Amino acid sequence: MRKPVVFVLGIFLGASLAVAMAQQKVQDSVIVDPDVHRVILENEHVRVLDARIAPGWKSAMHSHPPMVLISLGAGRFRMKGPDGKPVVADFNPGMVIWRDATEHSWEMLSGSAHVVAVEVKSAAKK
Repeated sequence: MRKPVVFVLGIFLGASLAVAMAQQKVQDSVIVDPDVHRVILENEHVRVLDARIAPGWKSAMHSHPPMVLISLGAGRFRMKGPDGKPVVADFNPGMVIWRDATEHSWEMLSGSAHVVAVEVKSAAKK
C-alpha cells in the first residue's frame, strides 16, 4: 500500500520542481558577474553600468532590461542567447547601440572591452 503513495508523491515533487525551474528568471548581470558589471548610477529612470572586460573573461547567462550600450574600448565577443546559438560581435570605441531586453552569456575572444550600459527602466515591458 505504501508504494503507490510514494510513487504519487515522487511524481508530484518532480512536477513541482520542473515548474519551479521553468518559472525561474535568469539573474541580473550585476548578481551573476559583479567583477565586470558595476553600477555607477541608479535612479527611478535608469541604471548605468560600467563594464570592464579582460581578455579571456567569460560571463554566465544573465539578463538586462532594454539599454543603450556605449563602447569605450575594442573587443570581440562570442555571445549566446537562451537558444545557445553563438553570435560573434565586435565592439569599437565610440560605437553606440540600442538593445531590447536580453538574456545572454558571453566570452571575450580578443581585446579588453570597456562598455557603459544605460539600462532604461521606463522601456522595460511590464
